[in-house]
Amino acid sequence: MFVMSKTNKASTKSLISLALYALMLKHDYDTITVKDICSKAGISRMSFYRYFSKKDDIFIDFCDERFEEFYSSIIKDKTHRPEEFTLEMFKFIKKYHRQIKILQMAHREFLLLDQLNNYAKYILSNLKTAYLIEQRGNTIFAYFMAGGFFNTLLYWLNTNLKATPEEMNIMLYRMANIKI
Repeated sequence: MFVMSKTNKASTKSLISLALYALMLKHDYDTITVKDICSKAGISRMSFYRYFSKKDDIFIDFCDERFEEFYSSIIKDKTHRPEEFTLEMFKFIKKYHRQIKILQMAHREFLLLDQLNNYAKYILSNLKTAYLIEQRGNTIFAYFMAGGFFNTLLYWLNTNLKATPEEMNIMLYRMANIKI
């Protein structure tokens, strides 16, 4: 029995993602089919469906991988003060802003919001900071934070990242009337 290595899996998933992004440069997202993606990636439909059940799953997978990367980096940091956490978020988003613009081109921003809601709930449940521990019983907190950050992020991207991550962080805390 053939067992696909982790490297082959990542490589195939990467080929699929790159094929979709390349197709999106020339075609509207809604007109791109799984067959088109497979043809561009040089893989079979069976390979596509081994990793994804639909096109949107490619974006969700990308978001999940980036979240794991972000979460791993903040866990190593250990400070977890809210203003440091949000600054790291802005820096991280800036690093991947082109991919988020691709989501916007495809009119799939809602996928990012859905994922941010999930990530906010996960962070609230797992990070051990005094501020977050205080909020654990507040079920609306994660959605409020994810939604606010999502809209702030879209505004920032739509202004072509004119403000630095540091400036965005300061503006965020000024709006919340919190001194950093």
